[in-house]
Amino acid sequence: MRLPRQLSRSVPPLCILWILCFGVILLPAVPQQADGMQHKRVFTSVTTDDVNRAAMAIKFTQSVMQSRNMQGVLFFNVYGVNLVNASKPSPGYGNGQTIATMLKEFMNAGGVVMACPMCMEHVGHMQQADLLHGVTAVKGGGVKAVSMPDTMVLSY
Repeated sequence: MRLPRQLSRSVPPLCILWILCFGVILLPAVPQQADGMQHKRVFTSVTTDDVNRAAMAIKFTQSVMQSRNMQGVLFFNVYGVNLVNASKPSPGYGNGQTIATMLKEFMNAGGVVMACPMCMEHVGHMQQADLLHGVTAVKGGGVKAVSMPDTMVLSY
């Protein structure tokens, strides 16, 4: 590879090679978390009722929760509340499980599943009694959970 004429005169090619090598050597020294904090919780916002995205949110959050020994919270809001409505058939995913089954496994593994009360009312046209067993909906619960210190936030 030839350097542009102006660059080749001002920066010797060996200097560029040295800078690249030095950068590769230092790359592992970059902190894994930019904020320098050790996360204790993973909070995932599920705004969709798309079965593929929801299944990924559930499985990914459960994986992070278990592999890093963290508390896990799934927060279903906007259209996501439709997936925690017990009065509707739970959609099936490609692995043969329904979203309801995956949520039950998530909760059995120690995860918490919450729904947005306002979204339940205005988007899902739901009441508390319509929620899947184990799912909670508390006014301000999502804000409280997402704003706790040491929380990793994901969104689907």
